[in-house]
Amino acid sequence: MNKDMQIRNKLLVILLGLFITGKTLAQESQSLSAERTIVFKFLSGKDVFWSNLNDNANELNRLNMLIDEFYSDIISGQMPVYVDGYCASLPTKRENIRTAFLRANRVKSELIIRKGLKEKHFITKNYVTDYNGHKDIVIVTIRIPAPKEEQHTEPEQEIEQEINAEPISENQQAIISVADTATIEESESQIASKHQEAIIPQITASRYIAIKTNLAAWAGTMLNAAIDIQAGKHISVELPVIWCPWHIGDSRSVRMLAFQPEARWWLSQLGQGHFFGVHASLAWYNVKWKNDRYQNTGRPLLGAGLSYGYLLPLGDRWASEFTLGAGYANLRYDTYYNIDDGARINTRTKNYWGITRIGISVAYRFHTNK
Repeated sequence: MNKDMQIRNKLLVILLGLFITGKTLAQESQSLSAERTIVFKFLSGKDVFWSNLNDNANELNRLNMLIDEFYSDIISGQMPVYVDGYCASLPTKRENIRTAFLRANRVKSELIIRKGLKEKHFITKNYVTDYNGHKDIVIVTIRIPAPKEEQHTEPEQEIEQEINAEPISENQQAIISVADTATIEESESQIASKHQEAIIPQITASRYIAIKTNLAAWAGTMLNAAIDIQAGKHISVELPVIWCPWHIGDSRSVRMLAFQPEARWWLSQLGQGHFFGVHASLAWYNVKWKNDRYQNTGRPLLGAGLSYGYLLPLGDRWASEFTLGAGYANLRYDTYYNIDDGARINTRTKNYWGITRIGISVAYRFHTNK
């Protein structure tokens, strides 16, 4: 019996030692693979990085603090920054991988601009799948190595998330976005054979641009067109041109060239929803009407006003826009007898307060920036 008890005690001691050793190794392994992960969320189907979307502002602050903490190791190349883009909200693989690529570059550009990092400091991969149910995210990971004196036991093993779709590297997706003949389904060997011929495009933030025409002006027989260009995060500048060349007869004609530039502040995002504007008015005119002819003299009509508008999307590109503005205009014009070489009757100046802008427009947006 004593002998059996001794054997049992020895077995218990051995098992206890193995348990403690295993736990210690697990802790060491965990310390070797310590990670800090930052998650940025994107709007479905869009590639623009909004720092104020959901928790992105807090995540960006965490990322900046993390970069500051390990800055010397990152700059020296000892600690790369892993950037993984996930997109699964678009209809095709090509659209998903391109959007994931653009989103990853949007996040990297924040660190390049704010912290002075370069492309060589990143390891980028993009996936045409969701991540734990999230279809539109970019994950930034910094893997913290163990102290040098602890690294002699076993090399650190990189642990990658298992996903259904195969990751495509940044160089490979650049080839996909440049070469029209390349497809997502091409094998890695086919993509590699084209790598030497591919040109990696420079990724820049898309700028909101829209062209439009005012149906209300067309109703008054005035030809018109306008372009709306982004000038800031919530600011755009619209540059409309109005032209009226009509010569109805000897007693009636309307000839006018007008410009009405407007600076706009969009309440939510560019090219969608409510906006307020400040506009100026300039117009040159020569109008015949019955017995008299009116023509600006010395300078054009000058005016300014405030406006409110709403842009309603009719799809990814098309939209309808409604605008109403009021303000002041000053006119100085000569009045002539409406005959050939008619004598000038007088010169008048008028001050006008009232409606200065009416718009019911159809717009086509090249970059929606949503």
